Amino acid sequence: MAGLTLKALIGPKAAGSQALAGIIQAIGGCVGIADAAGKPLLGAASNGSSRVPVNLDGTTLGWVTGPPAAADAVAAMLTHLAAQESERRALSTEVLHLYREVHLIEQLSEQLAALLDLSAVGQSALDQARRLIAASHGGILITENAGGPLRLAASFGADTPDLAPDSRIAASIVERGIAEIVNDLASDPRASGDAPSLHSLICAPLRAKQRNVGVIALGNANGAPYSSTDLKLLNTIALQTAAAIENSLLCTEMLDAVRDREQLAAIQKELDTARTIQHSLVPRTFPPFPERTDFEIHAEMTSARAVGGDFFDFFLIDDHHLAVVIGDVSGKGIPAALFMAVTRTQIKTTALEGMPPEDCLREVNGVLVRERVSSMFATCFYGVLDTRTGQLDFCNAGHNPPHMLRASGAVESLDFAGGLPLGLLDKRPYVGGVAQLAPGDALFLYTDGVPEATNDALDDFTDERLAAVLNEAAALSCPDIIHRVTRDVLAFTAGAPQSDDITMVSVRFHRANAVGA
Repeated sequence: MAGLTLKALIGPKAAGSQALAGIIQAIGGCVGIADAAGKPLLGAASNGSSRVPVNLDGTTLGWVTGPPAAADAVAAMLTHLAAQESERRALSTEVLHLYREVHLIEQLSEQLAALLDLSAVGQSALDQARRLIAASHGGILITENAGGPLRLAASFGADTPDLAPDSRIAASIVERGIAEIVNDLASDPRASGDAPSLHSLICAPLRAKQRNVGVIALGNANGAPYSSTDLKLLNTIALQTAAAIENSLLCTEMLDAVRDREQLAAIQKELDTARTIQHSLVPRTFPPFPERTDFEIHAEMTSARAVGGDFFDFFLIDDHHLAVVIGDVSGKGIPAALFMAVTRTQIKTTALEGMPPEDCLREVNGVLVRERVSSMFATCFYGVLDTRTGQLDFCNAGHNPPHMLRASGAVESLDFAGGLPLGLLDKRPYVGGVAQLAPGDALFLYTDGVPEATNDALDDFTDERLAAVLNEAAALSCPDIIHRVTRDVLAFTAGAPQSDDITMVSVRFHRANAVGA
């Protein structure tokens, strides 16, 4: 053993020095002890002396000279003392090494417990591993899903194929879940390339969340082999690392869940804001003109959870002309609600100038196209009812055609194409139409949320069902017509989620009166 000498064995503080002195005294003190170089250390040789070596593990530590029997006895004693001291030193070294390993592993455990970032966990584990196990390269490879591809979470040393995400050896360790030593990488069929940059490789699986989630691997380029002791140590490090990785993955899942909840809350807040905008801009007081007996009007809007851009409006242009508007903006949420607000305001502002419906929508379309900041557009039906004669002048910009409910019970559709939806293309023609309402006739306007309402089987309510309901409800009051349609739609959908806004407006012409005459 390096550092062990006879001088240290026979010194006054040596454990066996007293026993050795007793033996020498018992044989009359006729022996001498010299070191390996022949330098006297104790006593002196007598005439006719024998020279006996003191050996340990094939190394001569020194010599004993004197009478043959005495020299043999002292040499045997020194050899025994040397073996004891060698064993004591080896045990001390092993204990010290084990203490260092335990200390570093405890230190690693404390460090990993404080880390939640996956890359930081991997780098800390590799830093400690290379302090305990000789390595020129190292890496931690992680897979997000069972059977999924590996990705490099942390590494040290130059890039090498056998520690890359596509390493077949790493994939094999993850698949089998068994640690492994490869001390001749060039002869392993799983090695990457014809001339691997590493000579030896040691790998251990990382197990978390009841599955193998990755592998920790160390490699040597200088040819130094790995031992079973190294493998046990790496397995211990892998257990500590896997526990920290599981914590990191759980933390990531919780953060994702919190982030998702925050996003959902933000979306819900946006939808609530959009719904507030939407409902604050449409008439909410009914009957709106209680003093008028020449016509009746009612409207209702039911917003879906994902708020769209439905809107409606009605207002008197003068004492004898009632404007009625209904529309639907493409898109959802706040952008659709804001576009709806702009469109509704432009229509009302332009309509109050008294121009025909087709000219009004042409003017509004031009404004929306020139000033738009998005690809949104709006379908719209705009009609003007002469409350003296029942004549309805209207223009339809790509909206669902309204239904005429005759006092006789017949239902007619105003299938008249006026022009493109508002905000799509500029300088497009809009053509007006004319319909005649007799006293008792009604006009029913709606958005596509009515015929496109779906049940759990994804069947639509359809325009045909709507026409059948209106045929039965033609003689009802304006509020009751809308309530009857709502009842039948709800019965059809049977609790299925509402996917779009539902908006309905009903206007009934009674008779001319003398207002403003």
